[in-house]
Amino acid sequence: MGLMDKMKETASKGADMAKGGAKAAQDKLEETKINKQIDELKEELGGVVYAQRTGAPNPTADASVDAAIDRLVNEIREHEAALAAIGEEADTDEAADVTADSGTEPEPVAPDA
Repeated sequence: MGLMDKMKETASKGADMAKGGAKAAQDKLEETKINKQIDELKEELGGVVYAQRTGAPNPTADASVDAAIDRLVNEIREHEAALAAIGEEADTDEAADVTADSGTEPEPVAPDA
């Protein structure tokens, strides 16, 4: 392999690594945003439940406290699913990177129980 071929290959690997780093940073930012939204929803949920238990008025509770609780729980579940999808996507990307670097197939990952 000539010197120029080696230089091109090294440059290509460097560019791929930079793209991977940028993707990882975007994923981390998205995870942080979703975690913040989950925390805010849980705080709101706590306020609704507290208002229900104490009889205090709660402006965030809709027509029914139970409906407000259901809405918040469903939103939290949706955000947690989005967070899990980001994690699974990152795992898939890492496995693809390992395969590309090593030239071998990655070992299958057992599903979480």
